[in-house]
Amino acid sequence: MKPRAELLQWLNPNLDYVTAEGAGDLLDAVAASLQGHGPTNLFDDPPPLIFDPVKASAYRPDPVELPGSRTDEAREPDLDGLPWIPGHVLADLTARGVLTRSEVIKAFSYQIDTWDSSLNAFIRVTLDPQTDFGDSGGLLKGIPIGLQDMVCTSGIPTTAGSSILRDFVPDRDAAAWKRLKGEGAMLAGKLNTQEFAAGTTGTNDHYGSMRNPWDLARTAGGAAGGAGAAVAAGLVSSAVGTDPGGSIRVPAAHCGIVGLKPTFGVMDRSGVVPLTWTTETMGVLAQTISGTASIADMLLDGRARQRYGMSCQEASARGSARDRIDLRIGVPTNWLEMGLDDGVQRAYLQALTELASLGATVHEVVLPDAAAIAPVHRAIAFSEASSIHEELIRDRATEYGQDIRQRQEAGRGVMASEYLKAARLRGFFARQFSEVWKDVDVIVTPTTPVPAAPVDTPSISTGSRGEEAAHTVYTRYAAPLNTLGLPALSVPCGFTKEGLPVGLQLCGPPHSEPMLFYVGAAYESKTPWHLRHPNHPVTPGGK
Repeated sequence: MKPRAELLQWLNPNLDYVTAEGAGDLLDAVAASLQGHGPTNLFDDPPPLIFDPVKASAYRPDPVELPGSRTDEAREPDLDGLPWIPGHVLADLTARGVLTRSEVIKAFSYQIDTWDSSLNAFIRVTLDPQTDFGDSGGLLKGIPIGLQDMVCTSGIPTTAGSSILRDFVPDRDAAAWKRLKGEGAMLAGKLNTQEFAAGTTGTNDHYGSMRNPWDLARTAGGAAGGAGAAVAAGLVSSAVGTDPGGSIRVPAAHCGIVGLKPTFGVMDRSGVVPLTWTTETMGVLAQTISGTASIADMLLDGRARQRYGMSCQEASARGSARDRIDLRIGVPTNWLEMGLDDGVQRAYLQALTELASLGATVHEVVLPDAAAIAPVHRAIAFSEASSIHEELIRDRATEYGQDIRQRQEAGRGVMASEYLKAARLRGFFARQFSEVWKDVDVIVTPTTPVPAAPVDTPSISTGSRGEEAAHTVYTRYAAPLNTLGLPALSVPCGFTKEGLPVGLQLCGPPHSEPMLFYVGAAYESKTPWHLRHPNHPVTPGGK
């Protein structure tokens, strides 16, 4: 019996031999006709089953008012902290002659030379002091930006953290990098990532694990752990990568920086090696709310700006100048009952107190069960990833790291009916979730329920649920928002007693990015967490 017929009989033991053989022949013919289309030339061709978070919502609120007016930078920043000054501010300082481009590059080069051998943040450093920008302007002229090595760069290898693509040299830039380069950004390098962005533990079997600048024995998170570590330690001004299920926000929380996952579909992903089609977005990491907002504005389409009548940067400026934000904050009690690390819980409760002191009203809410959304996310993500990687997993399976190979093989076993059922359940949960916007404006959770664990920690306990896979714990509050396509912003909100950063996740309705930056900036302006930076690795730990 042919393999496809055997599979059908395994799935349905009551299927008779003749029927199985006939159906198997039909499937073999279909499969044969689909083969021969190489994987890399299909990266930018997702199927038309695209999820729309707006259409999936049962209720869509009107945009809340974001009062105030834009303010310029109140004072010149401290140049001693040059690597942590927002990129658009650095570009302005160089344009005004306060700094030279040589001084900027020298500062970041020093950070890379000092830190990267310990952090393993880069797969490839490309920072070039001789880059000629000519007379062109640009909001980021001469500012070093890092790219997760999922983002294609013309003439520079893009490995996706895999040995399979070690020699893959794209012939064009990804749309996101083309946009930033058009504003004068300088490529500092390609940043380490979990293989094909599959995971949030920060491990990589081919290029080594990414380490946390606050404690080198601990993970920087993933998949974009190299980006998180590089931004936190001042190796790059900001970084851009992908977030299929928490890959931007988990490193942001673990490394004590800001991370944005926008509404699904609002940032152009062409030229980016995909892990999934319908749960993944581009994302931005930077040291501050303002720095993140400035990069986000360059990459977002116009829907959020049109909806709120302002950019994310303007919303950030308004929020940072406000002493009061009259917004309704939702605390999802049923999600929190799944368990929190004590240090994370203390920081989270203190953050809620800070938000209340700003005038926000805090409301307990009940959301669709995160544990029920998780298998929906996996069914969709695993099957889409396996489709993207079908030829590679068939022909070069032994070259994958073990973790991602297991995921890809699992995805091959998801039936079409199961994928479609997961898509239907996704719509069901999206409708349920959208009802909460009748009562609150923003949902606030910890970004991760635990701080960064030691490198290569396979499982973590958060209390009553016992030991769970580390990836499952890290993405508990992040992945459901990918499933539902909602925007989320991770903001530093404190440290544990061990000196490990804690992140606060702000989530809003579709296309509410300006509101999230407004709230985040108001909170950031009243707290010191974004002003703390890790020590150099010669003195382990942060202070």
